[in-house]
Amino acid sequence: MHSGFLLRNGLVILVAYENLLRSVDESAEERERELEEKARVTVEHINKNAREQAERIRQSLITDAEKAATIEKNKLMYLVKAENKAQLIRIREGLLSSSFAEAALRLSGLRDRLGYPEIFGKLIRDAAEALGVDAFQVHVDKRDEELCRKTLAALHLNAEIIPDLDSAGGLVACLPDRSVIISNTVESRLERARELKKREIYSILSGD
Repeated sequence: MHSGFLLRNGLVILVAYENLLRSVDESAEERERELEEKARVTVEHINKNAREQAERIRQSLITDAEKAATIEKNKLMYLVKAENKAQLIRIREGLLSSSFAEAALRLSGLRDRLGYPEIFGKLIRDAAEALGVDAFQVHVDKRDEELCRKTLAALHLNAEIIPDLDSAGGLVACLPDRSVIISNTVESRLERARELKKREIYSILSGD
């Protein structure tokens, strides 16, 4: 009877031990599943963050590239516009120079035209009005000395004639102390017209 009791107790202990081992195994498997799930979630989270960061970097690179492209495009457009404007200025100045060169050539024979005495008289009147005095000096080309004397007499103007110019026509009037000088030669009038036209061209090109 004693031996039977021991046998039963041994079986009970063995069963309990096996149950304990099975419980330990199940706990280990559950823990392993928890760790695997946690690892999976962690990996997914890392992957998600990595994808998001990669997307942010990609978008940032795209944005930077777009900005750089826009800056480069604007720079090229500015250079093209500047070059076009410079070329247009060169063309306009070339046309202006050729036009005034032709005008100077035509005006070189002004003195021989029938209307020259009338033009000369107008130039003297304009100068006298600008000076606003009764006595002044008139510098002319030697070829216009006699015409100047006749014109002054006809206009009842008192002026000293000094034939020291080399000009295609016209005159330079001034006060005796040369504090005021009015240049009304063909060359000076042509140059003033040229500068005026140049300013007009630059004003048009600059959009003022």
